[in-house]
Amino acid sequence: MIAYWAKRTPGEDFERLQTPLENAGVWLNGTELTDNELQSIVESNQLDVNIVSDVRDHAELPRVEFSNETSYVFMRLPHVSKTGRVITRPLLGIIKGTKFFTLTTDQGIEPEKLALSTLPITSEHTQTLLLGVMAASVSLFEDVVLHTSRSITDTSNRLRTHEITNRDFIHFVTVEGNLNHVRMNLDSTLTMVRRLRENKHDTFDEASLEALDDIALHIQQLLVSIQSHLETVSSIRNAYSTVANNTLNQRMKTLTVFTVLIALPNVFYGMYGMNVLLPFADEPWAYGGIVGFTVAVLIIVYLVAKKHRIF
Repeated sequence: MIAYWAKRTPGEDFERLQTPLENAGVWLNGTELTDNELQSIVESNQLDVNIVSDVRDHAELPRVEFSNETSYVFMRLPHVSKTGRVITRPLLGIIKGTKFFTLTTDQGIEPEKLALSTLPITSEHTQTLLLGVMAASVSLFEDVVLHTSRSITDTSNRLRTHEITNRDFIHFVTVEGNLNHVRMNLDSTLTMVRRLRENKHDTFDEASLEALDDIALHIQQLLVSIQSHLETVSSIRNAYSTVANNTLNQRMKTLTVFTVLIALPNVFYGMYGMNVLLPFADEPWAYGGIVGFTVAVLIIVYLVAKKHRIF
């Protein structure tokens, strides 16, 4: 789908246009584009087909390309799937004269996301549109990190009162995979932002360069947060692994004591069950004496085990 948007002053809302205005700034927002739509955009706007075609590659990482006074900036947009996995898809931002393009074969950036930015965005200054899209992209990654953080906290709290299951460990593997995937994309985005910050092609003015510094700082803060979450996941997993091992040891000790307590009476009962002459066999108190002696031995063994903290 192709939509045209205009925003003439920072205080205005984005206005959707039926057709792009001549000699005026405009934002062409292409989402869920087909091959034919991509080809049409390339031909009608004289874009580099080799660069634009890379947007179809789902593994394309953030990078910057310059060709014929046109800037091509690859970004990535994340979303959480139904299975809880974080999936990212490439988004291509293009600055060509008074036109700004965002092209993707998946869901893109809606104008409402850009409206939340504090940057003075207008379609007359296409560089501000690019900065707004970049800031919105980083904000989407921040939402994913916050969602993952809540998931880690909820799982940690639940494990305090519930027995650990294999599902819990599998969940932590998914969480670690998501965080590592987000970190990889943010690292690539930070490298791309730093290259834009060099401003070798005079794409940005001073205010935009300061905005790039803010975006880079935001990414660095997210990377620190991700590292903290990864360490939290590792600490929780190690802690519960230690708890599980300690619980197993305690149970084995308890089972050993019970085995001893059950085996001792059988020694005496088996002895007096033999068909041979035994001491006190003819005495009337023999049965009670044997049972009482057995109980006394069990109590002594229990007290000794308790004293030595065997269980």
